[in-house]
Amino acid sequence: MKIRRVIIFVPLLVLALALAGGFTWLWRLFILMVIVLLLNYLWLRLSDRAIGGRVSKPSALCRVGESLEEKFTISNRSRIPSPAIEVREDTDLPGYRNVVAFNLPSRGSQSWRTRAICRRRGQYVVGNFTVKVTDPLGLFSSEKQLGERHEVIVYPQTLELPYFKALPSLEMGKSPRRWLASEAGPSAARVRDYTTGDNYHHIHWPTTAHTGKLMVRDFEPDRSNYNFRSIWIVPDMNRASRLGEGDETTEEYAIKVAASLAKKHVEMGKEVGLLAAGDRSYLSLPDTGSQHLHRLLLDLALMKAEGEVPLEALITSQMDRFEAGSVVLVIMPSGNQNIITQLRQIRNRGMIVTVVLLDARSFGGEASAESTAHNLIANGLYVYVMRRGSEITRALDSRFNYI
Repeated sequence: MKIRRVIIFVPLLVLALALAGGFTWLWRLFILMVIVLLLNYLWLRLSDRAIGGRVSKPSALCRVGESLEEKFTISNRSRIPSPAIEVREDTDLPGYRNVVAFNLPSRGSQSWRTRAICRRRGQYVVGNFTVKVTDPLGLFSSEKQLGERHEVIVYPQTLELPYFKALPSLEMGKSPRRWLASEAGPSAARVRDYTTGDNYHHIHWPTTAHTGKLMVRDFEPDRSNYNFRSIWIVPDMNRASRLGEGDETTEEYAIKVAASLAKKHVEMGKEVGLLAAGDRSYLSLPDTGSQHLHRLLLDLALMKAEGEVPLEALITSQMDRFEAGSVVLVIMPSGNQNIITQLRQIRNRGMIVTVVLLDARSFGGEASAESTAHNLIANGLYVYVMRRGSEITRALDSRFNYI
C-alpha cells in the first residue's frame, strides 16, 4: 500500500512542478516515469497470463505420524521472464506451511516436492495454491489461484496392544479389579438391590420378604472357556465430558484408544461395532474385515466431542443392540457416577463390560480415577485406568493394570 502511494505521489509531484516552473527536464522526467510505470504494468500483465501450474494428486488417506507427499510444477509459457514469483499453498493441514519464492526464465519451469507430516486426525484440504507475480521493479503485483482442491482424511494413530484383554482370566490372589463379570455362574456370591433389567428368576424372596424391597442374587461369573465373538466400542463424545487442551484431551485419547482396539479385534477376526454421540450420531454394527475397519477408522477420524447426549442416555437408548455374550467396551473420563446403573444392567443381561477410564484430574478436571474405578469394580465391572501422558500400550496392559 505504501509503495502504491509513492508510485502515484511522485509522478504527480513531478507533474505539478513541471506545470508550475515549465522546466523541460521536469516534463521529460514525468514522461519517463509514466513510460516506466506502463512498461512494468504491461510486463506484469503479460507474465501473469503466461504463468501456469499443477500439483500431483496426493493419497486420499493418511495416518497420524505418516507423511503426505505432493509435487508442484510452475511454468512460464511467455518469452518474457518472470523475475519474482511466490507460491503459497492454501491448506488447513495442521503444522504444514508450503511457501516458495523463485525466478522463472522465459519458457521455463520450476518443480519441487513437499512432505507434510500428518499431525492430527481429521479432514483437510490440500492442492490449491496461490501464485503471486511481481514486476521487475517490485512496483506492481498480482495473484492468481491454481491447482486443484483435494480432500485428505487423516486417520487416528493405531497402537499395538498385545497384552490388552477384554476378558482377562481371573487369577487367584490378584487384585479384585482383575475380575470381569460375564454371565451368571452356578453359585450366588451375594444379594443386592434389584435394578431395572435384572432377571425376575434371580429374585431372592426370603431377603425380599425380610427387607421389604426387591432383592436379587448376584452370581459369580462363569469364566471357564468363555470366548466372545463381537465387541462394541463406545467412546464418550459428550461436549460436557471433554477435558484438556490441544492434542492432550480426553477426546483424542479416547479416539486413539478406540482406533487401536478396533484394529486389534478386527485383526483377531472379531466382529467390532462402534457407537457414539458426538457432532453427529455414529453407529456401525458389528462386522469383520479390512473394509469394515476402514469404515470404523473413517468415523473415528471425523468424530468430534461435540455431542449433547450424555453417555448414559446413549447406552440406555441403544441397549437392545447389545447381544448376550458380547463385550461392551466403554471409554470415558472419570467422574460419571450416573452411568454405573446402565453398565450394571448390561452386565446383568449377560454382556461383558470393560471400562477404559481416563483420569479426569490428570486432564485438568476435578474427579479422580480412583473413586470412579472402585465404584465400577464394586459393581462387577473390569477397569483400565489411563492418565494424561501415560504410555497407552502399558496402560492397557492387563499384566500391570492396577490403580
